Amino acid sequence: MSDTNSLDTLVQALRRLPGVGAKSAARMAYHLLQHDREGARLLAQSLVHAVDHVRHCSLCHTFTEHDICDTCRNAARD
Repeated sequence: MSDTNSLDTLVQALRRLPGVGAKSAARMAYHLLQHDREGARLLAQSLVHAVDHVRHCSLCHTFTEHDICDTCRNAARD
Protein backbone atom coordinates (compact mmCIF):
# COMPACT_ATOMS: atom_id res chain seq x y z
CA MET A 1 0.00 0.00 0.00
CA SER A 2 1.29 3.47 -0.91
CA ASP A 3 2.28 5.98 1.77
CA THR A 4 0.13 8.61 0.02
CA ASN A 5 -3.00 6.49 -0.49
CA SER A 6 -4.90 8.27 2.32
CA LEU A 7 -3.78 11.67 1.07
CA ASP A 8 -4.78 10.85 -2.51
CA THR A 9 -8.17 9.61 -1.29
CA LEU A 10 -8.70 12.85 0.66
CA VAL A 11 -7.77 14.98 -2.35
CA GLN A 12 -10.14 13.01 -4.59
CA ALA A 13 -12.93 13.38 -2.02
CA LEU A 14 -12.42 17.16 -1.83
CA ARG A 15 -12.54 17.34 -5.64
CA ARG A 16 -16.18 16.23 -5.48
CA LEU A 17 -17.09 19.69 -4.18
CA PRO A 18 -18.33 22.09 -6.85
CA GLY A 19 -15.62 24.37 -8.21
CA VAL A 20 -12.79 22.48 -6.52
CA GLY A 21 -10.11 21.23 -8.87
CA ALA A 22 -7.05 19.11 -8.22
CA LYS A 23 -4.81 21.96 -7.06
CA SER A 24 -7.41 23.48 -4.73
CA ALA A 25 -8.24 20.08 -3.27
CA ALA A 26 -4.56 19.37 -2.65
CA ARG A 27 -4.11 22.77 -0.97
CA MET A 28 -7.10 22.11 1.30
CA ALA A 29 -5.85 18.63 2.18
CA TYR A 30 -2.32 19.87 2.92
CA HIS A 31 -3.64 22.74 5.03
CA LEU A 32 -5.86 20.48 7.11
CA LEU A 33 -3.14 17.90 7.66
CA GLN A 34 -0.28 20.36 8.29
CA HIS A 35 -1.99 23.17 10.18
CA ASP A 36 -5.45 22.21 11.39
CA ARG A 37 -5.82 18.55 12.30
CA GLU A 38 -8.47 19.39 14.89
CA GLY A 39 -10.38 21.30 12.21
CA ALA A 40 -10.07 18.27 9.94
CA ARG A 41 -11.56 16.05 12.64
CA LEU A 42 -14.39 18.52 13.25
CA LEU A 43 -15.10 18.72 9.52
CA ALA A 44 -15.15 14.92 9.21
CA GLN A 45 -17.41 14.45 12.24
CA SER A 46 -19.78 17.22 11.12
CA LEU A 47 -20.05 15.75 7.64
CA VAL A 48 -20.78 12.26 8.96
CA HIS A 49 -23.39 13.64 11.36
CA ALA A 50 -25.10 15.69 8.64
CA VAL A 51 -25.15 12.77 6.19
CA ASP A 52 -26.69 10.55 8.86
CA HIS A 53 -29.28 13.03 10.18
CA VAL A 54 -30.18 15.71 7.62
CA ARG A 55 -32.91 14.95 5.10
CA HIS A 56 -35.53 16.80 3.09
CA CYS A 57 -38.74 18.10 4.68
CA SER A 58 -41.62 15.94 3.46
CA LEU A 59 -43.66 19.09 2.68
CA CYS A 60 -41.33 21.76 1.28
CA HIS A 61 -38.16 19.71 0.64
CA THR A 62 -35.81 22.06 2.51
CA PHE A 63 -33.10 20.47 4.66
CA THR A 64 -34.09 19.44 8.17
CA GLU A 65 -33.28 16.87 10.82
CA HIS A 66 -36.99 16.07 11.21
CA ASP A 67 -39.67 14.67 8.90
CA ILE A 68 -41.22 18.16 8.72
CA CYS A 69 -39.06 21.30 9.08
CA ASP A 70 -39.59 23.99 11.71
CA THR A 71 -41.08 26.39 9.15
CA CYS A 72 -43.72 23.92 7.98
CA ARG A 73 -44.49 22.92 11.60
CA ASN A 74 -45.04 26.54 12.65
CA ALA A 75 -48.80 26.92 13.19
CA ALA A 76 -48.53 30.71 13.00
CA ARG A 77 -47.43 30.53 9.35
CA ASP A 78 -49.96 30.69 6.56
